[in-house]
Amino acid sequence: MRAAFRNTIAAAVAAAIAISGADVAHAAQEIELAPVLTNTATLADTDGDGLPDIWEEQGVVLADGTEIPLPDWGADPERPDLFMQLNWMSSEYDTLKCDTRAARECASANRTSYAPSKQGLDDLVDLFADHGISLHIDAGEHYTNIPNYSDVHGGETLEYRDFYFDPSEFEAFQLIDTINELGDRANIFRPGVLGDRMRAGSNATGLSLVGDSSFYVANPGGRANDEQVRNTILHEFGHTLGLRHWGAQQYVTDIAEGSPMQAGYQSVMNYDRQFDYFNYSEKPYFADTPAGKVLVPADWDSLVLDNPRIGAYAESIGARAKAEVEEIEQPEEIVEIEQPEAVEVAEEHPMVALVPAEEIPAADAEAQPGEVPAKQPKAEPKAEAKVQEAKVEEVKPAKADAPKHANNQINIAAIIGGVVAALAVLGIGAAFLAMR
Repeated sequence: MRAAFRNTIAAAVAAAIAISGADVAHAAQEIELAPVLTNTATLADTDGDGLPDIWEEQGVVLADGTEIPLPDWGADPERPDLFMQLNWMSSEYDTLKCDTRAARECASANRTSYAPSKQGLDDLVDLFADHGISLHIDAGEHYTNIPNYSDVHGGETLEYRDFYFDPSEFEAFQLIDTINELGDRANIFRPGVLGDRMRAGSNATGLSLVGDSSFYVANPGGRANDEQVRNTILHEFGHTLGLRHWGAQQYVTDIAEGSPMQAGYQSVMNYDRQFDYFNYSEKPYFADTPAGKVLVPADWDSLVLDNPRIGAYAESIGARAKAEVEEIEQPEEIVEIEQPEAVEVAEEHPMVALVPAEEIPAADAEAQPGEVPAKQPKAEPKAEAKVQEAKVEEVKPAKADAPKHANNQINIAAIIGGVVAALAVLGIGAAFLAMR
């Protein structure tokens, strides 16, 4: 049986951010997360992937009426399944519609394709399969390995912009927005977005919510090759599965972000191996921590597949791609609420050209894709280019109306209104700080 209170991380940000005179890209912030309702906490999940066995055996209808025929999509209650949706920017050239008009800006428009290579996605699927996990990818018409899957949502759906994150809003909130855009499909899929720079002047390769669903992969100036993009997807996705830069989060909590990498940690999560080692660690190692030597298990033995958002709520059981089945109503009163644990934002890593650990200089951003600058500058100072990873202080529970069903949309007004009305005490969540 699932542990009680498993599905608890909020889908909506409920509190205002109180920061004055600070760069939101680098500042720690206090947030309150609205608790989610779940009617699946008591359902068996044999393989521990967050998807209840009955969902994987019979399919499920989500709260918004979306039918998810998991058995016809290849899900297996005895083998872990991960569903990933990848979206990316179109090129600047295509966004400007330069193929249909003549414009001065088209002459210098960026023609970079931000689509991951099909071979790279195959490599990801094969790597997880080799470790007993089925990775199902929706990358739109470009790529999918999901059988009987016709209603694609991934692909080139974003217009080009010079940098992805809005500097006026904390980046962790924007990563949550990406989850919310999935609607109730966030019960199944974990979203990743690919595009150009994260922010103006940044050569970092990505940003992730540690232990949550969302991540961003950056290709600054379109300079990364297919293998670098593939490895970065694996790196950022690893953060969502509970890995930090030295191993599983629960074993390396004492290691502060910005600490040196450790040679014994053979993993794509290690900054020093991000671009030349396509794998999570296969063996444990002893990490140097402020508390002394700590044995850190192999990454593959430590992945947290049971994401709190996954499998949170169902309207009814029974959805198949090829046959009609009788719906089985879910109990309406099985509702569990838990105070979420802190959620971190993984710090981003400097982008490299072809040599790991070296940045692509901003001055070379206009170079043709694939060109390698003759000389790389020193890495930008951590204080200016990194989002520091740190736990945020918990805030006191706010009071709000409990939603009628799981809804992963941000509703700040509803939560704040509930505080004023003092109708119910909800669980409070955590904090997001950045990493890639």
